[in-house]
Amino acid sequence: MRILSIRKGFQADHSSTSYEFFAIDKPLTRSERENVAKLSSRARPTKRRVSFIYHGDWNDLPGGWEQLMEKYYDVMYSESYDWWTLAIAFETNKETIKKIKKYEFTGTDDLGVNVDSKNNRVIISISCRLEPGVGYLGNTYDDYYDDKEDELEGVVESEDHLLNLLSENRKYLKKGDYRLLYGVWQKYGFESEDEHPPEPSRMNKLPEPIKSLLSALDKP
Repeated sequence: MRILSIRKGFQADHSSTSYEFFAIDKPLTRSERENVAKLSSRARPTKRRVSFIYHGDWNDLPGGWEQLMEKYYDVMYSESYDWWTLAIAFETNKETIKKIKKYEFTGTDDLGVNVDSKNNRVIISISCRLEPGVGYLGNTYDDYYDDKEDELEGVVESEDHLLNLLSENRKYLKKGDYRLLYGVWQKYGFESEDEHPPEPSRMNKLPEPIKSLLSALDKP
């Protein structure tokens, strides 16, 4: 699955579950790539990226996507039947994890923000719907294997628009800027019984990456 644009036509394979992972902080070693490849005979992980596509209702990523975010990858998105999960992970401290957990909530149709952690690694996942303007193409594994997006020394950037957008938002979250999470609450948390999260300053002046991601969220 490859995101084309946040504004181009939407083409969905409603019978599959698709995943895209990207490593920002450090590339995967050969041994780590071999471990990832064991999860699917069709997976061809590069040093920074891997795709998975599972067809049908009963096929999915063995062990779940969370384990890959704990060990190897820093951003991820998944789509299944028009329901999306956007995930961002990074190393931090226990105090920061407590602050981020204040933005955790479950809203209508289980859309919302979930915050997990393992040791000092926090994994933030956003369960959402995306606007019909978000489109993707099925990505063949042979084409993906030849992808050189992670081969440019000193440049950690994906050719995938949504992965890049998540990467940019990750920078703000790492700096303690939680406007993205509050914006998700504004979109999905109006019927939530969870406690109102703290409102960050400058919500009326969002940087472009946060604004772009929030504008892509669709209401249920």
